[in-house]
Amino acid sequence: MRGRLRTRLVRGAVVVTACLAILVLGVVTASAGDGKDQGGSTTTDTGGGGTTFYSRVTYTHRGDGNGGSFQWIVSSDANWTPPVCWYESMTPADFQAEIERRYYTAGNDGADSVYDYYYQVQSKLNEVKYHQGDDGSWWVLVWDEKVLNRPHAPMCPYDQGWLWQGPGDPPPPQPVSPALLAQAAYGQMTLPPREVALSPVAQNQKVNLPTYVSFDDGIPQASVTAQVGPVAATVMAVPYSLRVEAGTSYAQPGSCDYAFTPSGRRYVVDSADEPCNVTYQKATSPGGTYLLQARITWRVTWTPTATPQPGGRAMNDGFSDSRQAVSVQEIQTVNR
Repeated sequence: MRGRLRTRLVRGAVVVTACLAILVLGVVTASAGDGKDQGGSTTTDTGGGGTTFYSRVTYTHRGDGNGGSFQWIVSSDANWTPPVCWYESMTPADFQAEIERRYYTAGNDGADSVYDYYYQVQSKLNEVKYHQGDDGSWWVLVWDEKVLNRPHAPMCPYDQGWLWQGPGDPPPPQPVSPALLAQAAYGQMTLPPREVALSPVAQNQKVNLPTYVSFDDGIPQASVTAQVGPVAATVMAVPYSLRVEAGTSYAQPGSCDYAFTPSGRRYVVDSADEPCNVTYQKATSPGGTYLLQARITWRVTWTPTATPQPGGRAMNDGFSDSRQAVSVQEIQTVNR
C-alpha cells in the first residue's frame, strides 16, 4: 500500500483505497428546509469524527412542499439519477488545513491506520508545499450523502480523492459547474404531496355521480437553488397537468386528465366544468374502499442563477403522487 500511495502522490494525486474511501472522500448533505415562498438555505453536517470533508454547496428551497410534509420529485426519465459525487476546488491553504485537520484528528482518536495514512499524505504534499503560490487549484471529491442513501443509488464512478490542476492540466472528470449544480438541485427537489379535494367527499361518493376534483388553495411552483461560491443554478418546477385514476375497473371513465391554470402565484384545477370526470358505477363493499390516485406532472427548467428566473432550459418533467381511499354508495331513494 505504501508503494502504491507513494507512486500516485508523486504524480500529483491520491487514489483512495476502498478501505479508507469513506474517510478520505468528501460528503455533502442537505436537508429540505422550511423555506416556503421566502426560501431557506440549509447545509447539514453529519459528524464523522473530523474525518469527512463537508461540501460548500448549499440548497435553498422555495415552495410549500419543503416543510414537514414533502416527497422527492420523480423524474419522467426512469433511467435518470442525480449525481452522487463531483469535484470542488480548494485553495492550497484550505487544502493544507483540511489534510492537517484529518491528520491530527486521527492521532487524537487513536486511529493508527488512518493516522499513518495521512502521515504519508502529508509527507508527499509537503514536498510540493501544497502548491502554495502556484497558479491552479486543488480539486477534492465530494459526495451527496442523501442521494447515496436512497434505494438503488448509483455508485460514485471516481476513486481519486483529490488532484492538483495547474495551467494546461486536464480538468477533473466532474468539476462543479452550473449544469452540474442544476442536476444536483433537481435531485434535491421536493414537492407537496397534496391530495385533491373531492366532491362528493371521499367518504361519501355516489354511484353514477361524477367525481369533481380540485385543490383547496392551489399549488405553488417550487424551486431549489444549489450554490457553491459564485457558481449557482436554480431549478424551478411548475405544476402542469393532473391525472386522476379511479383505482377500479368499476368506473367510467377510469381516468381523466386536467391542465393547471395560473391563479395569482398558484396553479389551480377545478373539474366541475370539464367534460371528463371519473364516475363510479359500483358501490364499494361494506368497509371496503377504492384507492383513487392523483399524479401531478411538473414542468422543470433551470437557469445558471441564484434565484428563480423565467425562460430556463428544459429538464426532465417530474411527478408527484397522492392516493386516497374513497367509499362509494348507492343513491338511496324513497318510494311512496
